[in-house]
Amino acid sequence: MNVAVNAAPARRELPRPDGAISFLEWDDGTGKPPLHFAHANGFSGGTYRRLLGPLANEFHIRAWDARGHGATTLTADPATHRNWYVYRDDLIAMAEDFHAATGQKIILMGHSMGGAASVMAASERPDLVRGLVLVDPVMTPPMFRYMMTLYRWLGRKGGPMSLADGAERRRAIFESREVAVERYFGRGAFRTWPREFLEDYIESGTSLRDNGEAELLCAPEWEAANFRAHGHNMNRAVAKLYVPLALLYAEHGSTCRAPFPTLLRARDRKAHIAMVPGATHFLPMEFPQIVIDEVRAFAARLEAEGR
Repeated sequence: MNVAVNAAPARRELPRPDGAISFLEWDDGTGKPPLHFAHANGFSGGTYRRLLGPLANEFHIRAWDARGHGATTLTADPATHRNWYVYRDDLIAMAEDFHAATGQKIILMGHSMGGAASVMAASERPDLVRGLVLVDPVMTPPMFRYMMTLYRWLGRKGGPMSLADGAERRRAIFESREVAVERYFGRGAFRTWPREFLEDYIESGTSLRDNGEAELLCAPEWEAANFRAHGHNMNRAVAKLYVPLALLYAEHGSTCRAPFPTLLRARDRKAHIAMVPGATHFLPMEFPQIVIDEVRAFAARLEAEGR
């Protein structure tokens, strides 16, 4: 990977009734088109610094830390978490503030859980949204949702609960950030990640204790609760979608499963929808230049159409 990283973003906050949403912002004050990025479960906006930095010459970018992640301080109680509508509503609040600040509609971009939240926000508030760039969003058929509900009700593990079970067992505290990087590099879910992406994940996704230990900012219990919280209805959100979109999804282990690529194309006949050969669910880390090029092509399409 050889992607240039532009100027460092500023850290800002959006106050909310139960805390504040923390976000990174790349903005030189020249009125560039606004783009909001929403990250995957367990990560933070800073994880994607090397993906977003090269786009800062062309876009006014905000990248949030979702509820329960990074530096955001909103309430995140695993015991009461049942769906991702809370992320939809938080993202609508972010979009309202971004729209007020810029006077422009926003491109919502998201990976994994962030892509799902972006779809739901756009379906509810198309007045705020210029378009969607989705990178392997979590969009699973109704049967998966029913199975998750059944397993939760029965108190079972394994099957559709496997990711949640694994997240719950994650180590939360490391001797140092360097130790955390070495523990993860080339292993498990991080086996395909370039080292620099992993370093950004650890730097933005951990806090340092007084003794130098590094603690995950997304608690394993909250990450697990997200994997279990599939009470939201993505079919309903897609059926209400009336904004332009682009979709990249992985060849291996994609979370954007049939029939959703077809359903999304039906919502936007001009959409560029592509499977990325060789990619896993972590395609933004594996193929950042493909994602960057997709954003630029999508923005060019919107300009050509006068949107």
